[in-house]
Amino acid sequence: MKTGLITRREFAHKLMVLGIAGTSAGTLLTWADQTQAAGKRGGRLRAGIAHGSTTDTLDPATYENGYMSKINYAIHNHLGEVDHTGNMAPELAESWDPQNGAKTWVFNLRRGVEFHNGKTLDSDDVIASFQHHMGETKSPAKSLLKQVKSIRKDGKYTVVFELSGGNADFPFVASDYHIAIKQAWDGGKISPNDG
Repeated sequence: MKTGLITRREFAHKLMVLGIAGTSAGTLLTWADQTQAAGKRGGRLRAGIAHGSTTDTLDPATYENGYMSKINYAIHNHLGEVDHTGNMAPELAESWDPQNGAKTWVFNLRRGVEFHNGKTLDSDDVIASFQHHMGETKSPAKSLLKQVKSIRKDGKYTVVFELSGGNADFPFVASDYHIAIKQAWDGGKISPNDG
């Protein structure tokens, strides 16, 4: 039978619960004030990223770790990217259409995209970027692109991929992080280490 008194253990427990609740409420109020505060321009962002190595290069055919994939996404673009829902979203390609049972894929490039030196993106850049990962290369993307029989341009802003068999997921393959779209130079090749 209780007489209205509490034990030391019950008292300590109630104090602990009140302390946590009070601290949480204060934290929530402080957080709410901070989210409403106006942003400030400037400042410094410091990020610690694992893996960097003295052998890393800007050649997308050599990316082998998380550090280089982050650098890649910071300085290069791809034909498309996987969005937060797991679907393909346009990036350098505005659209892509399968034909011939998904054995042929037509990518329509975004117009007005410029490289850092002012050169405008076109079909030749996309073709050279893909060919960098095909043929005599150690690129991890080479095995993904074995299904590509040919790549050709159909005008300045359209690239056509002919595959050895139908592949409904080819836009995902074409957007692999290794296949960064870089500028084609004279001779139809990219300069792999050019940022």
